Amino acid sequence: MKIRDIELEKLSDFCGDLLSRTYLELGQNPNPKDVASLGVILVNDLKIDFPELTTSDISHAFRHGVRGDLFHVNVKTYYKWIRIHQDLIWKNESKQEYEKDKRLIYRSRKGTGMKLITNSIKKIK
Repeated sequence: MKIRDIELEKLSDFCGDLLSRTYLELGQNPNPKDVASLGVILVNDLKIDFPELTTSDISHAFRHGVRGDLFHVNVKTYYKWIRIHQDLIWKNESKQEYEKDKRLIYRSRKGTGMKLITNSIKKIK
């Protein structure tokens, strides 16, 4: 589900959980008020600047970002993580499934039945 289609309360919960997990993965223990405040900022940023991405896209952006070279969570850091992941998605849009970056395997249609449906539609036409 795209960010623009998610209710504000559910998106807030998602962002809070994501930030908590991110801090845990980085071995940091921030003040809960700071996590809540950054969560509100993240919700607003996602709604305004990244409405076409999904929660899976955002989770994967944070996952890859944490495993990179930046070790502090702030707006500039997570913005960079999301932008890098968004660029990766855009660069892979026109590629065949076997050519796509392996980091985007979670976006694959494999096992969803979508290819079968698409082939059936083409046969009908």
